[in-house]
Amino acid sequence: MVLELIGALILLIGVFFSVIGVWGAIRLPDVFTRLHASSKVSSVGIVGLLIASALLLPATAPKAVALGILILFSAPVASQSIARSAYRDGCVIVGLMQNDLDVQYIDFAFNYTIGEAFPAEEEPQIEVTTSSSED
Repeated sequence: MVLELIGALILLIGVFFSVIGVWGAIRLPDVFTRLHASSKVSSVGIVGLLIASALLLPATAPKAVALGILILFSAPVASQSIARSAYRDGCVIVGLMQNDLDVQYIDFAFNYTIGEAFPAEEEPQIEVTTSSSED
């Protein structure tokens, strides 16, 4: 009885977060804020639904734990890669006051830079001095 009440409460919380995530993905103005709403909030909602299913149906607990771990590890990676490709594609960021990524260098393995050119390493200047000893 108590587990069913806790499971129902967590189920409602999970549904609430999932609905807020979908509403944010529809309502927000640009790719990056939509991505934030759909990845962060919906991940919490899905994990809540999985916890509720594990409490209400104990036979599904191992599967729910495995799915929850996979979601917690894969959702941030997927949203980061989508955000990176959207930024590279030139998607407009609504309400941006300062773009900190303009001067950062990313993807060194692919020699891909954004903003300023990659500064060439300067060779250290070695001064050669000759000392003359005058007697």
